[in-house]
Amino acid sequence: MTMLYDDVLQIIGEFGLYQKKIFAILCYEPFTSGLLLLISTFTLSTPDHRCAIPGLENDTFHPQGDHHRDLINQSIPHNSKCLLRNQSADELGNMTSSEYKCSSWVYDTSTFTNSLVTEFNLVCDDASLKSTTVMTLFLGLMIGYGIGNIADYVGRKPMMVLGNFLVCISSYLLVWSPTYTFVSVVRFFLGFGVALQTLPIYNIGLEIVGPSKRIYTGILSNFTWLLGMFVISLLGYLIRTWRYLHLGAAIFMTVLLTFVCLIPESPRWLLTRGKTDRAKLIIEKMAASNKVKLLDDIVDVTTVPPDTVTKIRFWKMFTSPVLLARTLVMYFTWFTVSLIYYGIMLNLDTLVGNVYLNLFLTGIFEGLSYLLVLFIGDKVGRRILAFGSLFTSGLCLTSVIFILMYASSDQQWLMTLFTMVGLFGTNVAFSLWWLWTGEFFPTELRNFGVGTSSCIGRTAAVIAPYFGLISQGIAGNFKEAAPFIIYSAFSFTSLILTFLFLPETTNVRLPDTIYDCKKLGKKKQVYELKMNPPPSGCI
Repeated sequence: MTMLYDDVLQIIGEFGLYQKKIFAILCYEPFTSGLLLLISTFTLSTPDHRCAIPGLENDTFHPQGDHHRDLINQSIPHNSKCLLRNQSADELGNMTSSEYKCSSWVYDTSTFTNSLVTEFNLVCDDASLKSTTVMTLFLGLMIGYGIGNIADYVGRKPMMVLGNFLVCISSYLLVWSPTYTFVSVVRFFLGFGVALQTLPIYNIGLEIVGPSKRIYTGILSNFTWLLGMFVISLLGYLIRTWRYLHLGAAIFMTVLLTFVCLIPESPRWLLTRGKTDRAKLIIEKMAASNKVKLLDDIVDVTTVPPDTVTKIRFWKMFTSPVLLARTLVMYFTWFTVSLIYYGIMLNLDTLVGNVYLNLFLTGIFEGLSYLLVLFIGDKVGRRILAFGSLFTSGLCLTSVIFILMYASSDQQWLMTLFTMVGLFGTNVAFSLWWLWTGEFFPTELRNFGVGTSSCIGRTAAVIAPYFGLISQGIAGNFKEAAPFIIYSAFSFTSLILTFLFLPETTNVRLPDTIYDCKKLGKKKQVYELKMNPPPSGCI
């Protein structure tokens, strides 16, 4: 007797003990990704600084006494970070003054003992190099997600192992980076490795559970990302030197490398590739661990009826007008939520308040967003939740524009508050889109679909570090509001497109073929079977 894979999961348990053990291991990867991707908040922080006074040994940013303060006032133009003043007397004894650019600086070390910015002097004319350093990480992510569809051909596990190895090696190389260029190159491979390991791990989490439990594996892993955010905040507070901070993150990566061997290949992927014997072994282990015994006559499992099996052709997703429109909307919204999330997260030091507190508050709001998706995602459906999250994001970020342009200085805390709430809406959409994208693309192209979607998102992340520089060429109150105008415009545009084009996938079986994808959103859809296995029996 041949059964569909989803039907077998209904019998042996959609989220039994076996799946829970594997999922617990899978959740460690988002934790390490949270560490590695948000560590830049501290290691690339730009402290307050000014030019070093020529010829003055042991110069410090803060005055050490009245004489030192007088030297600073004489040598440094008011509030200047990049210029020195040269004073001289002419033949008549009149004092003349000229200004010129400096080549060395002193930094405020009250928050960070040293960072990449202070060690390699990424300030003034070289300030854009800081953004470039951030960009190389996301460029690696973008390319890694772009070629992640290879896992649809070679398997989830090989790509996961390769990505984890790259991340582990890159993490340790960063600790001993001798130059800025070396740091940038290593950060590229770090991002590349993170992308290679993230996609397979996410897809395995979706593919080993039944339809009604996908929201748990799709959302719960986000909480370990959040834990990574809190841990890196604590480490950043305790360790004020960027090399030691990277060493701490690298140690966590070594632990992940030891866990990878315990994760099996996705049985759903094995079945779509005709590797039924290997898939059966995993299913039997799953059943045994879940205390369910399978009879031989129902161990023949497939993901699709035999007459619907086709070769993998990713370009077919773009031949149907309906699928093309839906895919493009998926891509656009991925770009939107990534642009807003990383545009704000990578410029936290521009918000009013302490950078550690701001990151902690961001984590609190992010955690609340995951809880919201987890508890009401299946009740209200993907479309309604998407509408609410994007509307909240757009409305709050629009409010920030008016606060920046018209509020008094003592009301600027409202800017931080509305930014956090807007980021909350974006986080709801971000976590929802990871889940929704995996439910939209078929098994035979799921890594391709999630990978290319995230690749588009990382394109926005590549741009996001430079948003802190946008205001430099703008004058007046409009200066700081410019990035938020872009954020809100993208948010409202995504809201409209999503509501018009994307189908509801709540509790719908995961599509295995492109044919299944075309049926999404139609009235006649195959929903989950309401079957419960016997407590401990033979089926």
